[in-house]
Amino acid sequence: MLEMRLGIAGTAKNTGKTTTTAAVIDELRRRGIPFYLTSIGYDGENIDNVTGLPKPKLRVEAGDIIATAEKCIKASTAVFSILQETSVRTPLGRILVARVEKAGLAVTAGPNKSTEVGEVAQILSRIGPGITLFDGALNRIAPMIETDGFILATGASRTPDIPRLAKETERIWRIANLPTVPRAFELTERRPETVTLFDSDLEVLAHWTGGSLLSEEDAASAVKAASSGGAYLYIPGIIGERAFAYLAERAAELPKQMFLTLADPIKLLAFANPVAHYDWIVKLKRHGVLTGVLKRVPLLAVTLNPFFPEFRFDTESYRPAFVDPIRLQVAVSKQVQAPVYNVVKQGIKGLVDNILSQARLWEHPTTTRF
Repeated sequence: MLEMRLGIAGTAKNTGKTTTTAAVIDELRRRGIPFYLTSIGYDGENIDNVTGLPKPKLRVEAGDIIATAEKCIKASTAVFSILQETSVRTPLGRILVARVEKAGLAVTAGPNKSTEVGEVAQILSRIGPGITLFDGALNRIAPMIETDGFILATGASRTPDIPRLAKETERIWRIANLPTVPRAFELTERRPETVTLFDSDLEVLAHWTGGSLLSEEDAASAVKAASSGGAYLYIPGIIGERAFAYLAERAAELPKQMFLTLADPIKLLAFANPVAHYDWIVKLKRHGVLTGVLKRVPLLAVTLNPFFPEFRFDTESYRPAFVDPIRLQVAVSKQVQAPVYNVVKQGIKGLVDNILSQARLWEHPTTTRF
């Protein structure tokens, strides 16, 4: 009996995230593997508001279990029985755990806060073993910290410039797969709530009371403090882009083998500027300053969609267009050391095999009976 929390994040509209999610749940259902479907934030529009082109929604079958907001239950064409009302609230109402009684299309919506996403995940885990799928997006990726890893759905709708798309995907993969720092367990146990500088014995050299985010002003102070022997500069929250750039520019003043330590890689991906962020990581590394995390949230696979909506000036409307799918897949595969799939062309079996190899045995001590 396997258990896993799997995120699926799209980089933009029409990059195939919903198609990937639908294919994954169909394959899990075919194999008889239980799954639970929920979302980070809101998704599931009938029509793309920008292009006017149809956008697929998720089909659910009788017996499937989802966690979604109250108003989404009413908007879905599937018929549900409510299993549990949670205490988690969203702008679309309270999150409900529901079983599908009659097949149809489902609209999923979930919380945007990491703690609430974790709460929903715990509720679903108590139902029994299975794969919990979090339907999300790069622009609301912060709660992905609650997953064991994620699939990135990207494609020509993000940009039809294939080299540029391949480079961005590579940078996302590299950031998502940053290694854990030495003594990560001990740092995790301490985990201060504010930016803190530790020495090699994990004694506190300095801390900043401004909160969990590293500002440019704090970065300047941190460089000065670290020059006397800092080993770990721990940033529990988001590192501001100006602060990151400042650290990279002043990297020569920092001790060699110092670790810029983040709680998780999602803190960098939340800014959706992976190319610049990884450039700064490389610049720090050139001077012996390494970047790592306390908790990994790896990018497990990439799915590609060659489609993009092309604007026609003569008709002032969009029409479907495509980049070369083989060229796209080859370009991304060369840059990313993770499986890369075109789900429509290749099917989903290989991707699901890869994901299930990352799952763990279910060990929940109690179950919820419905």
